[in-house]
Amino acid sequence: MTKRIIKNKGGEGYVDICVGVVVFVIILVVGINIFSFITLKADMEHIADELLDTATYTGCFGTDYKNVRQALKDEYFDFDDSPGANAYFNVTYRRVQLGEVMWVEISKNTYIRGIGNFKIPVTLTVKRSGISEKYWK
Repeated sequence: MTKRIIKNKGGEGYVDICVGVVVFVIILVVGINIFSFITLKADMEHIADELLDTATYTGCFGTDYKNVRQALKDEYFDFDDSPGANAYFNVTYRRVQLGEVMWVEISKNTYIRGIGNFKIPVTLTVKRSGISEKYWK
């Protein structure tokens, strides 16, 4: 009789299935987080390209840049941006002379989700640079 109890493995299948389901759910949560970060990064790259195109075409970070930034915030999501240039032609109006390098850096704070109440903060950043196309007299 003791040999039958030792050889009885009826509960092992149940434990294997439970562990398999837990592992599957963890892999699914990680996959969803990675997919959401990839789509967020693609949106951020599009936003940075739009802002940089506006800035390089106008040659400054003025009202056109601010209007496009606000329109993109309304269309997509709230983000932080930090525009800059190697050399300003006029610091007050933030004008950049023809041929000077300009850049726009976009950042977004987010969290890794799906692990219960525990949140891991993550900051995604995209930086684009271009050349000013405006000649200031």
